[in-house]
Amino acid sequence: MSHITRRALLSASACAAFAVRGGAAPADPPRPSMPEMLPVNHDLHTHTVWSDGAHPLDLHILEARAFELDAMAVTDHFFPGMKLHDKPEQFDAYLGEIERIRSAQSDVRVIKGVEAAALDEKGTISIDARQAARLEWVLCDLGGKTEGVFRAAPADKAALRDNVLKAYMGLCDVEYLDAIAHPFNTGNLKPAVLIEDYGEARLRELAQKMAEKKKVFDVMNDQIYWFSKCGIAPRELTAQYVELVKIFARAGVRFQVSSDDHRTGLGNTRWSRIVLARAGVPLRQVVDATKIKRV
Repeated sequence: MSHITRRALLSASACAAFAVRGGAAPADPPRPSMPEMLPVNHDLHTHTVWSDGAHPLDLHILEARAFELDAMAVTDHFFPGMKLHDKPEQFDAYLGEIERIRSAQSDVRVIKGVEAAALDEKGTISIDARQAARLEWVLCDLGGKTEGVFRAAPADKAALRDNVLKAYMGLCDVEYLDAIAHPFNTGNLKPAVLIEDYGEARLRELAQKMAEKKKVFDVMNDQIYWFSKCGIAPRELTAQYVELVKIFARAGVRFQVSSDDHRTGLGNTRWSRIVLARAGVPLRQVVDATKIKRV
């Protein structure tokens, strides 16, 4: 007598029951629908071991090729305390390594960049024009080096909000800045400043200046990281960020998508593309990264 497993016996019994009733086997449950995403295939904000990323540059570019990205920017940190900023010979070596590795392949457009930092609420940037001229894509964020926002920040939420907006307005005046990295990443501040706290009128003013000065808005995939301590539900953050992007899109601001990859997230821009789609951003307002000029 052949051995029959319990699983096989149960399966046979179920089929027999349906046959007796003249029914058909049950249909698979409906699969959840995929959210609409804008078809953008670049990643313009990533990190390697040249700053605080985990992967060496050769592996980083190999991954971009494997993931079949159209273009990616290497944007390691450039601010006081980081070797690219503090040691000119390291900056030289960084640019040289990018050039050497990207020139040995043709699968993906690799862009030489950095992520600078705003040093204060006036928008003083951590990279000068001479250094920026050697690059193809310059980002700048508000982060741990930003006095008046992330350091020595006012305890009053309105004053803190005003400092954030002032810093972004100042960055718009930096001629060689290409994009503002993960704008309004202020949910983990004390006090937390959520997207809805900024007010539409002030946001429209900034959006108009960003459009006028041709500053790109970086829709960074892991924005929830910057709101992980304030208690906002992820989908509420998404809803607020969609409304934010709508304001900037209506002003004519251009956008990029990015992973801000530090580990294994290269090319992971799902949330970014969902936000752009829900905000109704047309593709013509998204950077064509394959056309960023080489230097």
